Amino acid sequence: MGILDKGYLWRIRLFIFISGAVVMALEMVGSRLLAPIFGDSVFVWGSLIGVVMASLAAGYYLGGMLADKESSFRAFSMIIFAAGALIVPIPMFSNIVLETALNSGLGEKYGPVLASLLLLSAPTILLGMVSPYAIRLATSSLNKVGSISGSLYSVSTGGSIFGTFFTVFVLIPSFGVRSILVSLGVVLMLVSMLGISKEQKVIAVLFIIVLVLPSTTFLRRPLTIFTGTVVYRKDTAYNSLTVVDDARRGVRTLYLNNMPHSAFYLNGSNRAVFRYTDYFNIGFVLNPGIERVLFIGGGGFSGPKQFLEYYPDITVDVVEIDPDVVQTARNYFEVPDDPRLLVHVADGRAFLAKAGKYDLIVLDAYSKTYVPFHLMTFEFFQALSEHLNPDGVMVSNLISSIIGDTSNLLMAEYKTVNKVFPQIYLFPTRDVSLSRVQNIILVATETATRYEKGDLMTLAKKAPSMGETLAEYSEYLFDLELDVEDSPLLTDDYAPTESLLNPVTLSPYKVD
Repeated sequence: MGILDKGYLWRIRLFIFISGAVVMALEMVGSRLLAPIFGDSVFVWGSLIGVVMASLAAGYYLGGMLADKESSFRAFSMIIFAAGALIVPIPMFSNIVLETALNSGLGEKYGPVLASLLLLSAPTILLGMVSPYAIRLATSSLNKVGSISGSLYSVSTGGSIFGTFFTVFVLIPSFGVRSILVSLGVVLMLVSMLGISKEQKVIAVLFIIVLVLPSTTFLRRPLTIFTGTVVYRKDTAYNSLTVVDDARRGVRTLYLNNMPHSAFYLNGSNRAVFRYTDYFNIGFVLNPGIERVLFIGGGGFSGPKQFLEYYPDITVDVVEIDPDVVQTARNYFEVPDDPRLLVHVADGRAFLAKAGKYDLIVLDAYSKTYVPFHLMTFEFFQALSEHLNPDGVMVSNLISSIIGDTSNLLMAEYKTVNKVFPQIYLFPTRDVSLSRVQNIILVATETATRYEKGDLMTLAKKAPSMGETLAEYSEYLFDLELDVEDSPLLTDDYAPTESLLNPVTLSPYKVD
């Protein structure tokens, strides 16, 4: 036999279209599974793409071999059913896999490779088998191989394109990652029933029920790393977002990709929970006449809220790329309805290109596992400088150490900023060894005047607010010369931020 009647060709096309769509959906959704643990770095995407491509290659080979041995539409359907059956339980064991990869000793550079292999390789291999098997089924003679294979690969690619756009623009913004995974598996299994007998369909339906019901109990069980009560959680287009209440401390914290980004006291106080946010006020030490402030990175709006309370004569613009972060801040972090506060949902650099002039720009868009490289380059800081007034100040929050192999990112950033601004100040925010990873506040000014530690402490006491506290913080000034000779200058053309950041993710870190 080996030859399939042409009346079934539309089913073959449907199968390979759906399979192509699911492959790309798996890859897109896989990034959201890995991001809370490993970030959204080039290593995560490289791991996903590499594992998916290798699995597809293995599937192509195995599918061709199997098709030559047994080419039946029923066997073809069972390949797709099996792929779906392997996708549905991914939410059940994803936490175990991610913990295994995290604790494997491979770090956040190679850990994503192991996680991607364990989570995605098996179903992707089966989906890779679909195209060569379909060609074998649909080809009635050798002189038709070229046209048939071209047609089917075109349909498969069309499915991949559809799967990419539909997942990115519809599924991820609208549904939880775990719900999407279960749905992808169910769709494959349901579609595969077009190629099996009625008796087999009954068995398949029962199997789906048995498989899906346990999986649904895991749909809202992310890897738990929080101390406190989860009051809200959502997978957004950019982040895995979680709001956690710690009743013992009276603190609510916003986690993005399982990293703490903002927090506030549930009693309504704007006193800083994380000490580093207080350092944003050092801008007022260097320029007490600040009137217009821009925050690039909103989070839970800790800094903006504090500024609005402490400085009644200023206006604050906040630009945040994730609209769900903004909405969460409004719903759970008591962002005031104040005419002095303007919130913009946009990329920070894109917004800056059309913004006006500011007296202070605060950069708080970096995290421990991810830095948007386009906000760290020479060209970006040139543009930022153009949007500062003559006495303007830039305050940037970085996560790094000052010395040692975890200082690479800071060194490169220091060198880059120093090419644009005449004066730079560094403030470690914790009284620990300089080799420890912590929040480092980098301050740059447009003025040529250089202030020493004693001068800053004197000026701090005259600041419009928090005088004594800022004088204490000024004492932390790191006033030794940094050797950045061998550090790269970060540019739009060359900014290896992931390689510079990676050692940081292997070092102890604590926000306070």
